[in-house]
Amino acid sequence: MKAKDIKIGQRVSVSPIDRIALIVGHPEYYTPRAQLVRIKYENSTRYEHKINHQLTLLPTQEQYPAHGGLHVKPEGTF
Repeated sequence: MKAKDIKIGQRVSVSPIDRIALIVGHPEYYTPRAQLVRIKYENSTRYEHKINHQLTLLPTQEQYPAHGGLHVKPEGTF
């Protein structure tokens, strides 16, 4: 995923662990070819910085309505 395409609130798949996360921060400078992005894993309190190349944007249907999708957060999750 290119750093210029990253927007706060997007849902992404994180490789190699293949978990779903939410982008919660703007890309930060790391190297000329890679930038760190702050994410929060779904159903977890864990935050991490991941390199933008490890993130894959989920399809539009699986995004939140603010990003054109239909996904609704299940009740009782955080």
